[in-house]
Amino acid sequence: MVTPAGHRDAGSLRALDALLTETDDVLRRGGVAGAQVWPTAFPVLDATLTGGFRAGELVLLGGPAGHGKTTLGLQMARNAVAAGGSAVVFSYEHESWTLLERLISMEAVEASGAYAGDVAGVVEVRRALEVGSGGASLASVLADLPGGTAAHDALVGYGDRLQIHESSGATTSLEEIAAVIGRVTQTTGQAPFVLLDYIQKVPVDGEDENARVTAVAEGLKDLALAARVPIVTISAADKEALGSGHRMRTHDLRGSSALAYEADVVLIVNDKVDVVSREHLVYDLGNIQRFRGWTVFSIEKNRHGRAGVELEFAKDFEHGRFDPIGKAVTERLIDERVFVS
Repeated sequence: MVTPAGHRDAGSLRALDALLTETDDVLRRGGVAGAQVWPTAFPVLDATLTGGFRAGELVLLGGPAGHGKTTLGLQMARNAVAAGGSAVVFSYEHESWTLLERLISMEAVEASGAYAGDVAGVVEVRRALEVGSGGASLASVLADLPGGTAAHDALVGYGDRLQIHESSGATTSLEEIAAVIGRVTQTTGQAPFVLLDYIQKVPVDGEDENARVTAVAEGLKDLALAARVPIVTISAADKEALGSGHRMRTHDLRGSSALAYEADVVLIVNDKVDVVSREHLVYDLGNIQRFRGWTVFSIEKNRHGRAGVELEFAKDFEHGRFDPIGKAVTERLIDERVFVS
């Protein structure tokens, strides 16, 4: 994690010469001038983002249902704390136990340094926890699973820096989100990586969904700036965009106009088999099965780097994760137009 120079309170007024002097002083002391950066630990994605997500950024993570949005967001949060930082996950969709099962299996791969097929998957972890232990400890239960001990040790090592907030669409408002981020910052002594799953669930007044999403997007952007954290928020899609074989884009997200305007980064995930040009499937039927194992990350908006970038990562949903070593997509994709800031 990259730590920035000191900041003044929002609303303060500084002359440019004073800012130049302050920046010079910070650099001469060996400090870092600029925003704090949270790497995602997906190397090719971080290179595109020029380091990772920045303090004050609102990051929009969209895609069809079941294509790994929560998986990706949780993996990024895990990576932030594994690197020594802190994180808070606002989960409107999943109980904390469900996320714990994914974290255990994910960490079994990451902490063991093992080939994914050699460690327990999410289903095996879930089965072990649901069966019960007859009074044995969690460490003992996990010790019976391949990679379980390494996973347990890793989770204990950063467990106090990863907070899971079981959020409610009735009560977890923008004010509550801000308060929780403040408490996490105070408790851990550092500003956290923030994951919110998902934006349309945050309660605000109003009957029109577009107006509500606009209010939430504006509020989250203001909060990211005020708290000096990146807020990665997952977004649901319009029903019309959920058809098979459709390449989801920014304009397919519910409340897309406000989301596209407020977001600093827009990252859309699609199954590769759904978005690759038909020519790659018609002339090589074997590609169909191969492409099913890959997800395309489309960076459709990026205020601090290149946009219109297509990256691909292998799925490892058995262990609740993506392989972080991705690459640029070389095949032609359908509908090449992207959102431009």
